[in-house]
Amino acid sequence: MTAGLVRGRAAVAVIGMLAAACGAARETPVSAQAPSTPAAAAPASAASEVELVRERAAAFWEARVAGDSKGQWELLEPRGRNRTTPREYGAARGAVKYIAYQVEDATIEGSFATVKVRLLVQALPSVTMQQRRRIAPQGALVSDRWIRVGGIWYRSTDQERPFPDAQ
Repeated sequence: MTAGLVRGRAAVAVIGMLAAACGAARETPVSAQAPSTPAAAAPASAASEVELVRERAAAFWEARVAGDSKGQWELLEPRGRNRTTPREYGAARGAVKYIAYQVEDATIEGSFATVKVRLLVQALPSVTMQQRRRIAPQGALVSDRWIRVGGIWYRSTDQERPFPDAQ
């Protein structure tokens, strides 16, 4: 078992414990629910596409949690990679530390996908803070945008920023 897989599983456990501690209701993702009627069943190819984009999103967020900017950069859509080098991409990090992630659901509309990702992050204290204090981690459910280019899913460069100073 790789260290990344162990960290990913530990992150899922941490997120689950935090959700339980906060009293958050856990719902089964729509993609994991059985269709109620035969007409509602999605073709196998659509299900495999959803699984592919979920896997790519998990790889991106695993790299983000690990601080692997080159791994993140490689999953960006081609126009994003053409705008910056892996080194420049890594240098543009915000004031947020990504602690854990959990890919929850994905929907596809043509060549575009939205992946719901639950994140556990911690704001990094600024250098100018008079008192060093511990900033508690916080969680959020974000909509991660993906685009299919040449049959391959890439993370879109057009993302909403769920946290201040985050990239």
